[in-house]
Amino acid sequence: MIKTMTDLDDFVRGSTLYGTGGGGPQVMGRKLLLGSFEEGKDISWIDIDTLQDDDWICTAFYMGSIAPLTDKDRENMEMLGLKERVEPRVLVRAVKELEKELGVTFAAIVPVELGGINSPAPVDAAAQMGKKVLDADLAGRAVPEVAQTLPRIKKLPIAPLTCCDAWGNVVLIRETHGYDFAEQLGKMISIPAYEPIGMACFAMQVKDAKGAIVKGTMTRNLETGRAVREAREKGEDTALAFAKAAGGSVIFRGEVTKKEWESKGGYMFVDLFIKGKEDFAGHELKIWAKNENHMTWLDGKPYIMSPDLVQCVYEEGGDPITNTDIKEGDQVAVVAIAHPLYRSDEGLKVLGPIHYGFKDIPYTAMEEAMG
Repeated sequence: MIKTMTDLDDFVRGSTLYGTGGGGPQVMGRKLLLGSFEEGKDISWIDIDTLQDDDWICTAFYMGSIAPLTDKDRENMEMLGLKERVEPRVLVRAVKELEKELGVTFAAIVPVELGGINSPAPVDAAAQMGKKVLDADLAGRAVPEVAQTLPRIKKLPIAPLTCCDAWGNVVLIRETHGYDFAEQLGKMISIPAYEPIGMACFAMQVKDAKGAIVKGTMTRNLETGRAVREAREKGEDTALAFAKAAGGSVIFRGEVTKKEWESKGGYMFVDLFIKGKEDFAGHELKIWAKNENHMTWLDGKPYIMSPDLVQCVYEEGGDPITNTDIKEGDQVAVVAIAHPLYRSDEGLKVLGPIHYGFKDIPYTAMEEAMG
């Protein structure tokens, strides 16, 4: 539950820490949630077991590339007349459109993932609509594709999907060929908006949703963000505080020496190189990201990889860094967190190295990779 401004900041910080370099901009997530906080809305979450089995829930989230806008992008926006945003809370509109399409009223919203926008934003949307939000999410981390979430593994229907952007465009995807096609349709709709769009989908009854969520993650976001803040206030090692709170490990410390990126197909692809220091002097860590961090190489050899989490934080202060903001010269620590929930054959198929085209790199659990 968020009762104070400190709680709010801790929650957004913790959400971003589990965003693995993606999960959306925390500045935007904080701004949305701050609006509800200042309006005196109830900002809290509930356990799914407090709902009735036949209650309906859905997920609501932002979809799109996290790449920064280029001058060419701004020129194209000007040509399309994208000047004045008319929909301040796109997730609220997307949820309402999904309710209208299905003829149901959702009892609660569940965040699709963890991250700086995709945890705070659905909490905000629920507060604005007077709905509950679950103390849970659908992935236990940030993922670049909605098709990589647990409801897909449980074969729950993703359609219909409703899409809304800040410019007032609303799209209904009533049926799809499959989960991956639904993801591609959503991304194609997001591209001309030149910023992430709001979506709602995975309408589920509680009895079905119970096996397709990661419980307790909103509380964990808050507690982890608080642990990092308290470590900073005490002058302690904030990266270690994050790792301890998350049950992970600090796997590298160093300076970002090179960042290469491109925006393609609604995703931001990044190659990041970090030169080691202190205990890691003489070593180099490479990180590959598709919005989120998914593959690492230590001195050229495959190291920690998805579905396990890899998150960069500023060495000073411990705040999380998204792949949009990280830059050459940054002094960072890298934290890895095991994610056993996705280590099944089906989980690795949708979130492991093979999904990202690294067919010759078998998945290695971080515990084994670290020796």
